Amino acid sequence: MDSWKKSIDQRVALFKSFYARQNSRPLLGFFHGSEYPIHRYAAARNIPIGRVLAPEDFPVESYLDDCEHLFDIHEQCGGDFIWSASIFWGIPWLEAALGCPIVLSSYESGSIHANSPCGFRDAASLPEFTFDNPWVQKAIEFLDRISQHSAGRYPMATTRMRGISDLLAVLYGGQEFIFKMMAEPDEIQDACGKLCDFWVQFGRMQIDRIPDFCGGVGSFYYNAWAPKGTIWHQEDAAALLSPGLFDRFIAPCDKQIVDAFDSCIMHQHSTGFMPVTQYLKMNFTALELHIDSGGPSAEELFDTHNVILQSKPLIIWGDIPERDLDWIFSKLPAHGLAVITVVQSPEQAEATWNRYIAT
Repeated sequence: MDSWKKSIDQRVALFKSFYARQNSRPLLGFFHGSEYPIHRYAAARNIPIGRVLAPEDFPVESYLDDCEHLFDIHEQCGGDFIWSASIFWGIPWLEAALGCPIVLSSYESGSIHANSPCGFRDAASLPEFTFDNPWVQKAIEFLDRISQHSAGRYPMATTRMRGISDLLAVLYGGQEFIFKMMAEPDEIQDACGKLCDFWVQFGRMQIDRIPDFCGGVGSFYYNAWAPKGTIWHQEDAAALLSPGLFDRFIAPCDKQIVDAFDSCIMHQHSTGFMPVTQYLKMNFTALELHIDSGGPSAEELFDTHNVILQSKPLIIWGDIPERDLDWIFSKLPAHGLAVITVVQSPEQAEATWNRYIAT
């Protein structure tokens, strides 16, 4: 019987075989509890509500105990994945560093949202990346203190960084940025260039400060060990775009980001436009695709999963219903497949493991 709880070395070895697409069975891991960052971190209960937040609203020391708790509960759940620490991923870091006001409207909402900067006009008003930026300094403080505190017991990773389409949606408006692409393409092209440069520098700032963990790094949310220098990327707002608009404005930025790092993994949702064909042509280390609540089922995503698995490792994440897990583990090829599903207890994790792996 395949053991439910594995050593760190065993799990790293499994992930190395996964990225080489040589794993003999799908990897299986567990994400315990709420996916909303405000609900996962006890320290987040002290974030002020209803006003613009500043770096000093996030005292790093208060988040260190949360790292310990999240690591401990993950280890209790077992499986193949490895919990990873990052600078608190509840903060929309890039937006804040770009000058967007960020606000927690309520604890119930579970997340902090960003608004367009007051007086934002066009790409010319976007700031350059600088280490003097107070949000960059706060990010570095998080990285340094968590690194010292973890003492190598768990990996560190880059935090959530919303992609170029996401940033455009905040700056210009959630629908307005699409009309802007059509009406003022040169303006959006200029904004994309500046945002992409900012994105890459913010990512490199983190990568340069993340310590080695068994020859690699972690991932802020997916708990996947990854090759050294890996950064996680997302373009959620790209789901609103046509293939033509994506190819013109966003795809060149994504390629620039991929090429700027030693390794890059792309997060995707399964609702709306999914630029899988474009991403398979880029040098991504792996692709991640959600099983979204209310979105397509694993059966409906079968062709997409198979297309990815023909050439790239695939991570499937979600609060995955049993019927979808049954489909995934019975229909998809094992090589290059890793699955991480939400659980509410170690007992649920063990039962899931026994159903799909220890048989």
